[in-house]
Amino acid sequence: MQQSSLTTFAYAKINLALAIQEIREDGYHELQSVMQSIELHDIVRIRRRGEKVVCSCGALSGPGNLAYKAAELFLGQLGQDEGIEIEIEKYIPIQAGLAGGSTDAAATLRLLNRLYGEPLDKEGLLALGGKCGADVAFCLRGGTMWATGRGELLEFLPTAPKIDLVLAKPFAGVNTREAYLRFDAVGQGGHLTRTDWESALKMGSSQQIAELLYNDLEPASTQLVPQISLLKQSLLDAGCYGALMSGSGSSVFGLARGRQHAMDVAGQLRKKGLKNVWVTRTVGKVKG
Repeated sequence: MQQSSLTTFAYAKINLALAIQEIREDGYHELQSVMQSIELHDIVRIRRRGEKVVCSCGALSGPGNLAYKAAELFLGQLGQDEGIEIEIEKYIPIQAGLAGGSTDAAATLRLLNRLYGEPLDKEGLLALGGKCGADVAFCLRGGTMWATGRGELLEFLPTAPKIDLVLAKPFAGVNTREAYLRFDAVGQGGHLTRTDWESALKMGSSQQIAELLYNDLEPASTQLVPQISLLKQSLLDAGCYGALMSGSGSSVFGLARGRQHAMDVAGQLRKKGLKNVWVTRTVGKVKG
């Protein structure tokens, strides 16, 4: 008997490294990135109900949500027109560089594929994910990956060790488009060396990984939200091995020296009045 309702976690991602290169003919930037899933997650539920797609996610409800778009694309691919209800419990902050919308869309695609008896193989799901957004393909797979192109060309890297993280977000978010426009005006692109990352990941050393943290968008986004640099320095002053803004920001993560250290650092930030602080850690590939 087919299930009519399914639930899953939708894990956030951080960029352990992000190098921005030339602008492509399609208007997007060519990039290199080391992408990593983390434990912080939304909860996505879907069920067969009604006659149309409905997406409930607080202020992010409705057709503008990427999960809604993902559902419509999936049903269109199958030639189905029945109603689907998507309910998202939102814990990943928006405009934070954590792929919150993309991971919800990926979770929706995975659940719908299971709900309908897995009519699409992994490549079929990845193709649909690519139509939703550049980060959706990564969120379908998860783990530790080398990303190129717009971020949709993915290859597995050695799995990152379990790293305890302190994640913090200023009150203000960063609009990705504005960050790239600012980068184009003032930024200078860089380059990542994949073999360096493979070596550090294989060694399983947080210290070596910390030495490779890199983000070309950080200076541009810091101009938009100056608190980014203050948060980063606070994490470093508190003894984190390294700290970096994720994606286009505005969230910043610090590589802690262990779970207790992460909790202590998070407590220090909260005492300073920062409300958006999480203790989290890296996670592996998405199952199912």
